[in-house]
Order: sequence, then structure tokens, then C-alpha cells
Amino acid sequence: MGKTIPQPQETFLIGNLKDVDSEHFLESLERLQKLYGEIFRINILGQSIIVVSSQELVNFVCDENKFDKKVSIALQELRALIGDGLFSAHTSEPNWKLAHKILMPAFGPQAIRDMFPAMMDICSQLILRWERFSGEEIDVCDNFTRMALDTITLCSFNYRFNSFYQNKMHHFVDAMVNVLVESGKRSQRLSLQNALMINKARQYKDDISYCHNLCDEIVRERRKNPNDVNDLLNRMINGKDPDTGYQLSDENIRYQMVTFLIAGHETTSGLLSFAFYYILKNPHVLQKAQAEIDQYDEITVDTLNKLKYIDAILKETLRLQATAPAFNLATKEDKITLPGGYEVCKDDFILVLLHQLHRDPKVWDQPNEFIPERMLNGGYENLPPNSWKPFGNGQRGCIGRPFAWQESLLAVALILKHFTIEFVDPSYDLRIKQTLTIKPDGFKIRARPRRSVNISLAPHVKQTEKLPEQISKTIIKKNTNLQPMTILYGSNSGSCESFAGTLASEAPLYGYNATVATLDSAVQSLPNDQPIIIITATYEGRPCDNAKQFVAYLESKPKLDINYAVFGAGHHDWVNTYQKIPTYIDELIAKAGGKRLIERGAGDAAGDFYGAFESWKENLFKILRKDTNNEQHVISEEKLSIEFVNSTRQFGQITDFGIVLQNKILVQASEIDPMKRHLEIKLPKGQTYRSGDYLAVLPTNPIEMVDRVLKRFNLSNDTHIKIVSSTDTFFPTNYPVNVVNILSGYVELAQPISKKQLETLADLCHNEEEKIKILKLTGDIYEKEILDKRIHILDILELYTSCELTFAQYLRMLPSLRIRQYSISSSPLWNAEVVTLTIDILTAPALSGLGQHYGVASNYLANLKEGDHISCSVRASNVKFHPPEDTKVPIVMIAAGTGIAPFRGFIQERAAQYVCGRDIGPTILYYGCRLDNDFLYSSELDKWK
Repeated sequence: MGKTIPQPQETFLIGNLKDVDSEHFLESLERLQKLYGEIFRINILGQSIIVVSSQELVNFVCDENKFDKKVSIALQELRALIGDGLFSAHTSEPNWKLAHKILMPAFGPQAIRDMFPAMMDICSQLILRWERFSGEEIDVCDNFTRMALDTITLCSFNYRFNSFYQNKMHHFVDAMVNVLVESGKRSQRLSLQNALMINKARQYKDDISYCHNLCDEIVRERRKNPNDVNDLLNRMINGKDPDTGYQLSDENIRYQMVTFLIAGHETTSGLLSFAFYYILKNPHVLQKAQAEIDQYDEITVDTLNKLKYIDAILKETLRLQATAPAFNLATKEDKITLPGGYEVCKDDFILVLLHQLHRDPKVWDQPNEFIPERMLNGGYENLPPNSWKPFGNGQRGCIGRPFAWQESLLAVALILKHFTIEFVDPSYDLRIKQTLTIKPDGFKIRARPRRSVNISLAPHVKQTEKLPEQISKTIIKKNTNLQPMTILYGSNSGSCESFAGTLASEAPLYGYNATVATLDSAVQSLPNDQPIIIITATYEGRPCDNAKQFVAYLESKPKLDINYAVFGAGHHDWVNTYQKIPTYIDELIAKAGGKRLIERGAGDAAGDFYGAFESWKENLFKILRKDTNNEQHVISEEKLSIEFVNSTRQFGQITDFGIVLQNKILVQASEIDPMKRHLEIKLPKGQTYRSGDYLAVLPTNPIEMVDRVLKRFNLSNDTHIKIVSSTDTFFPTNYPVNVVNILSGYVELAQPISKKQLETLADLCHNEEEKIKILKLTGDIYEKEILDKRIHILDILELYTSCELTFAQYLRMLPSLRIRQYSISSSPLWNAEVVTLTIDILTAPALSGLGQHYGVASNYLANLKEGDHISCSVRASNVKFHPPEDTKVPIVMIAAGTGIAPFRGFIQERAAQYVCGRDIGPTILYYGCRLDNDFLYSSELDKWK
């Protein structure tokens, strides 16, 4: 007797759908796979379905001729739209065989080759649109959906939707998406429920009618005005079965048209969207792909077959993100025993989960990594059978694969040849949205024309003029007497971006008009007629999110004739990676021919961080300044007004809100130990995480600290101020804002004062004795008296009362509020939409002797209540800092105090897998604490042990 296939112990009851979250079907299946392994059983509306996810199991059960034995309920609902088209018809149905015979030649090699001019026509519209909106946000899925839809309608039906000439997508797309979504929901309701939802039912029928009527109108127009174009529509109208002479009915032609419009544009746009996500996440891939396409002056149909690396990118993309993420199978015979001893029967409905099949560690090395090289040099050709199946299986496989492949190769080639691309949000991590297929959710890019681009966009399409070499400008100034300067930054937490803004704001004092941009935006467009200032940090030993492409570009060894300077930020506790990336960038530019303006600067976050930057900045301007009289210890007033259109804080690209579900004390504070808290936070919609990831939080300053500032400057908490800025600023400007909002949510109040700021305050002292005392602090005692005691600007103002610093000057001296990152202390197998944090609450007498010191973020989190909103976002950790995919691999963890946070998530994940029957390797935690009551999560750990 065979082993019983695991049945999930827990269920997610959503409507009438059991065991699987209907809103996140794919994520739910992957979660169950991680819990139960490569085979498990689920129930959907009482129908038992076996889910398999390994190549070995698929080999045993693969039978392409049994597709029509079971059809999912959702697909039955969808047949109202696509009838017996190729996708939904049973293999045994006459129209499936008839359509297959008639349409197969339409996707032969020569037929696809003949479609190239039409594909180039549509793709060139996308290129022109991106060129004319250079630097603006591009909704990737939206643009590729437009391109794929227009391509299939022009190539197949000689019909134009003209999607790139309208702001809104063609109504067909809205109607189609509505039907897809509603079909899934209808399958989860009782028949009576569907009947009672009158408005929904009417809209559902109207959307179906619209899609059908559009297709019928195209057919009528073709019959009325026939042509000799050998496209898909003429083949359906005029084609005959060579054996029987039968032709397709107009009704079936309609169903085939809708099928091709849905399946053809949905999957291709998803493939291209995922491909560009992975290209941008892996800058070395981008560099290699652009190097490949740059070999060719013009993209022709013959060029596409030579693009082996881009071809590999698409194959690897579909391995990781098959846009149609599952297909159905049945067993080859009755009662067969699968590897592992599991018995399946002839009538079992088997669902192949491609996202896990394509990550089978028995087939793929480093299965979760994007490595296009694995598809080169025979790697793809020598794959085991049934290990790469993104286009389905056997005779039920995708008939339009050659069409989609040529279209995708062309789109990737043209975009990479024509544009420099970058993330709008460099820290964006993949989120999935699901209808009939899957696509990235919230994925946006910027595209800027590359220099020296010379391509023919399409036959008979006039080539656009070359654009001059350029870089994204985030500050626009009109003073033509100033010399240009480019400031580039790489920043995750916002410190380097803040430094860049400070440098730009002071540049006019020394004769320069500065523009500020990310390092990635400068790839292949570094100007050689102006100084280039680079300010960057290192993130877990790697470039910051918005500097990865730039580093990969430098590694490609370009020739650079530029004048440059580099300042690096870091923390000396990270011994092996301190100043690693700034040093590396400095060396690479020098080797490429760049000329240093000044030796690389280094700011240590554990030392005089801001002071080191200001000293380096001062030395830089000594070299660059146009007028030696400009050097002075003053704070410049800001002159130019700018428009501020969004008052929401947006530091570090955190714009979404989570919700606090729980906030409890784990350990009360004692004389030797701070309070420790446990928080549960519901993630912003659409965000997911892995064990070991971080939660980035945008805090607010403690009200006690804000009150001190208000008291010092004689301001009340209902005071409103209007800020006018002459440069780019993180402050809201040109309209009244409550001063408490500014002090609590925009600036770092407790940042140690720098030597340069001490000199400035000394200049503003009327009492000569106090002036001397302040200046003394800039000497040898600075580290002991300022850094070690964390003395900040307000402390100095309260100690030396003759200093007449205005509130405007005070704000100008403060850096922007930084995001804080905390290790997530939970596993998505516990809850995929909720994370937990385990944190120390830092509250202690200030080392300065002036009142209390409050940890900004920890006290902000400590004071949150259930139901409060919190600005937060998941940030991926180092790719190696996650539990191993193979659950049998041992894990050894070492931590003390709240350092247990990520390891609690690791153990929680393995405990869940163990409960569900997985084989678990040794999982050992070495944990240190001061006292027994400091042993965090002891009861949980005892249970898991």
C-alpha cells in the first residue's frame, strides 16, 4: 500500500475555497509546498487536487492526453468568454482538433518571420513613447501590455488598437480583466450567490458581450473587405481541414480570437516585465546584454537569432517566473507509485506547480538565483525532460510560442540598445499580482536615451534625431553664470542622498550649478566637461540599490576622461566591508582614466560622521571655488521657491503603510537591561517577505525632544511655518506646515554635532568666553566630549545661551530623518502578510548629563498602539542570509539579546515544516542573555525544541 499524500493540517477558508487563499492562489500553493514538500493534496470546492513540484514526479505522471478528464471550475466559468477556443476546449472536442490543424501553419518559422515588420512597427511606438517621455516614471506592465496587445492584433488580424496614442488602455483590456477576475470569483461562490449579485452578473455579461462584439466586428469587416494578407484571421476564415474539408464557424473564430488576445498579450507582457525586473536586479546581466546588442548597428529579423545571451535571459526569466504558473496532468496508468512511495490513481487531478518545478534542486544549481549563463553552451539543450515547462505540455502546449519569442527578443533588444534604464524605487523587490496569469506588481522604471544610438526603428519609419549625452537632473537652476557640476549618490538609508543635497545647496557659493542624481542614472553618460562628485555607501558588502548598475558599468572597463571626487560612508564595526564600495569605485574610475580632484573622503557613522563629510567638502571647494572670498562659516539663506506637490514623507522610497496588530513587552527595563518589545505588523498590501529579511521603518522623533526644541526657540506646538528653499530639499515648502510635524517627522534632532557646526555656533556667540569654550571642543577633546557623549546641536545651544542661532539656521543644519531597518523575527510560513519585530527600547540618562536619551525609532515603535499606521517596507537581506531551501541542511545560529530576531524566524519556519512531515536537519541556536528573565521567547523555544 502506498504512502498517503500529505493533506494540509491548517486551512485558509476564503469564501467557499478551502485550503488555498483565493486572492493569492500561487503564493498559497508555494507556501504549502514549502511546508509539505514536493507533493501534497488540496481541496477546492470539494474537488481533490494533487500538487506536484519536482521534475522526477512530473516524469512519472506526465500524460498529455488526459487534460480533458478534469477541467477546473474557474476554467468552466471562463468558457463563457472563450468558449471552445484552443486553450479551453477539451482535446477530444472536434473544434480543438480542427483549429489545431488550421492554425498550426500560422505559427511556422516562415510565417513568424513574415510578421517581423508588424512587430517592429508596434515596438517602435513604445521606443518613441519612452524617448519622448525621457526620465519619467514608466509603469512597466502597462506599457508591455499595450505593446503585446497591439502586436497580436496587428500581426494576427491587421487591426490597430493604437494603445500608445491613448492615455487609457483600450476598453477591451478592462473588459477582459474584469471577466478574468470575476470568473475566478464566480467559481468560488454558490450558484445562488451568483444569481443574487445582479449588478455583478450584468457587468460580467456586458464585458463578455463587448469582447465578442469587437471580434465579430473585425471578422465582418474582413469579410466585407477581403485581402490577400496571409495572417491568422484569413487562415481562420478561409482555412480548411486538409482531411475533412471542414472550416471554423464564425462563433469559433470569435472564440479563437479572444483566446489569442487574452493568452497572447497577457503572457508576453508578463514575460517582458519579469525579464526587465531581473535585468535591473542583476546589473552584470544588463551590461552583458547591452554589450551583445551593441555589436549590431541595426536590429533585423536575422539579428534576433544571434542574440544568444538575451535568449538565455528570457529562458531564465521563464524558469523563475512562468507567467502561466501551472498546468494540469493525469497519470499514465492507474495506481502508480511515485518516488517517495506515494500512490496516485487514474482519475486523480494533478496540478504541476511550475514555480517550484523550475526550482527543483535536483536539476538546478542555486535554483533561486537568476543566472542566464545556465541556459548557454548546451545547458538548455541538455536539461532533463520535463524540467523546464513554461509553455505547457505536449500537444496542449502554447501554440503561439514562436510568436511570443520573436516579439520578446525584439523588444528586449531595442530597449537595451536604445535606453539606459533604472528602477524608480531601487529597493523594489518583486511582488506578484495575479489574474489569469501573473505579473510584477508596482514595478516602475525610468528610461533615458543612450548616447551614440543609431538604429532604424522600423521599415519606412523615420529615425528620430540623436539626443545629446545627458543625465537625469533633479534640480533645475537658471543662473547661467555658474559652472556645471554633477553630484551622484548611492544611498539606501538616505544619508548619502542627504550629503549630496547639502553639497548641491552650497555649490552656488563657490561658482557651481549642481545637479543631483543616482549613480545608476549616470551609466554611460558621465559628462567630461564638469566635475563629478560621487557620494556612496556600502550595503552588506555590495553597492547600494541605486548604485549596482553603475558599479557593473565601471567593471566593464569603459574609457573615462573625467575629473572626479569620491566620498564614502560606512561604519567601522563592519570591518571586512568598511568603505569597500567607495574605494572600489574610486579605483575603477582611476583605472579607466579618471583624474582625482581630491583624495577619497571617508565618513564613519560610529565617529564624526557629518564632521568628516564637512571637512572633506570644505577641502573640495577650496580646489573648485571660483572666488576665494566665498569661504566662510555661515549658513546661506535659501532664495528660490520650488513647487512641492506631495506632503507625504518619502524618505528611502517608503510610501506605504502597515498596521500594528500587537505591541507587547517581552522584558521590563532594569538597571542593566533595556526594555524589550515584540510587535506584530500587518504589511502594506502586496508586500511579501522571506525569513531573514528586514523591515525598514520611517520613525518620528520623541515628543520630549521636540518639546526641548520648541522651548529653546520660544515656539508653541501650534506654530505654523512656511519654508522657502533655493535648492532641492526634503522639507515641504511654500505652504504653511505645523512646526511639530517638521521637527518630529523630517529631521534628525539627536545627531552629534560636527566640528564645522561647532565653528559656526562659535561665530554666532556674543559671549567671548563661551565662544572660546565651543571652539575648544573642535580640538583633541572632540571625540571624548562630543562623540562619546553624543552631544547634539540643541545640547550646545542650551549650554551656551549667548549663541544666537535662528530657527531657520537650526533647521538648515539638521540632516534628514533616516529610515531604520530591523531584522524580521518571523517566518512567512507562520503568516505571509504579517511580520514580527523584536527590539530594545533605548531610553537612558543622556551621556551628556542633559536629560534623557531616547532612541528615535525604538521609542517610536514602543509607543505605537494596536491599529496605528506605520510607514514601513520590506527590504531584502543578503541572498545568503535565509534558511537553506533543502530543509535537511543543518543550521547553526549564534546570537545574544534581540540579536535572536532573525533566528526566531528561521526556527519558526523549520518548526512549521517539521509539524507538516518534512525531514528537518539539526537546527542549533547558541543564545546569550544576562538573566533568566532575559531569555527571550523561552517558552516558544522549549516547545520547538
